[in-house]
Amino acid sequence: ARAAPMMGAMIRINTRFAALPSPIVAAVPHAAPVDRMDPSSTKQRDAFVRFGPAFERAIDEATLTTVKPGNAVKPLFDGGASFAERKRLIQSATKTIHLQTFIFNDDETGRDMAKLLIAAAQRGVKVRVIYDGFGTPFVAKEMFDEMRAAGVEVRAYAEPWRQPLRTNARWHEKLLIVDSEQAISGGLNTADEYAFGGTDRVVLTRGRERIDVGWRDVDLLSRGPILRDLELEFTRNWAKLGPALPEAELQTLLARVPKAIPGGSDVRYVANDPRVADGNKIEDTLYFAITSAQHHITIESPFFAPTQALKDALIEAVKRGVKVRILTNSPASIDSALVSTIARQHARELVASGVEIFQRREVMVHAKTYTFDGVYSVIGSANFNRRSTRLDLEGFACVRSAAVAQALEARFDLGLPEAQRLTREALAADPWHVRAKEWVATTALGSFV
Repeated sequence: ARAAPMMGAMIRINTRFAALPSPIVAAVPHAAPVDRMDPSSTKQRDAFVRFGPAFERAIDEATLTTVKPGNAVKPLFDGGASFAERKRLIQSATKTIHLQTFIFNDDETGRDMAKLLIAAAQRGVKVRVIYDGFGTPFVAKEMFDEMRAAGVEVRAYAEPWRQPLRTNARWHEKLLIVDSEQAISGGLNTADEYAFGGTDRVVLTRGRERIDVGWRDVDLLSRGPILRDLELEFTRNWAKLGPALPEAELQTLLARVPKAIPGGSDVRYVANDPRVADGNKIEDTLYFAITSAQHHITIESPFFAPTQALKDALIEAVKRGVKVRILTNSPASIDSALVSTIARQHARELVASGVEIFQRREVMVHAKTYTFDGVYSVIGSANFNRRSTRLDLEGFACVRSAAVAQALEARFDLGLPEAQRLTREALAADPWHVRAKEWVATTALGSFV
């Protein structure tokens, strides 16, 4: 019964995903600091009703990004859907492929991706790949050597043995851009545990036995003017790791960006690199969205350690009657005991205020999605934690579309039978030494999680 609204929403989304011609749209500068408004301000909530023009102007100022109207967008649920689209896009490429990933494993999925990229390069496609050296520390050198030998350009950020001081500021953003016309952004890395999610393939869950239940994750397939911002983001990152693209080549890329689709979705892409940009665009965007919600909020995030500003915004939302639900990992499903300990400390304050927190019982939640009032959604690489808002390079798409928001909400509901609600009684029953451990972990290491 829960699947019906999601299927209807997906049908509405898919109808706009068609081939389009291409223009050039304006470049987007980096962000500057912005003073946040009071989350309890009636004036702000009235101004931001239904996430209208006043809300968008606030995000413009906070992030120095702009909304791009007229995009076709489609959520891709789990690895089965996302990697099928990745394969289709790469095999259809005729000009350029730009791939950025945190993890690029030397496993079945990584080797299959390498073969696809090599085949594209051999037929004359310009292929560029960025990976994070901390997220991909033990990949077989031979795989990347083979890619380079075939003409694939590969650049790594912060390899631990070469740049140890950079490993605490990771490049966690994920992008796949093909021919400047279609792109996949979101949460999935290039590795088996992501690709096999949502299929009947056996999934390797880190540190545990091989099981048949897939990781939960979400990507976003986009086509339209937002491709300009995605290409600019990738090429900025590319230039941080070596020679920049020649200006003529960059302009050729941007000239291929599709024109707006009549009736398409408004999309904004927000990326944040704390090392080079003032302010905090990820946190500011989420803050304004939370403080603007009137009815309901859903958050799905694997790592849960929000900043105090975001916690205060959620607590204030509950006070004004907003239903706030969060789906995250339990100690049994997460791949980090430290993160689980710190998450429980943060959950105490929120559960006491009326926020509903659900923990998946078995296998990893890896999706990073946020929905607001059934009209506004955020899908990307940023967790609801301090690391994503303060330390790592992250990116997410902000989508104004009732169909997308309702599909994500239906997907959220489908995950609840696999989760257990965290109650005040369960938290109150924790012995003093458990609470002491949480406090010590959060005080000493909370800024790094």
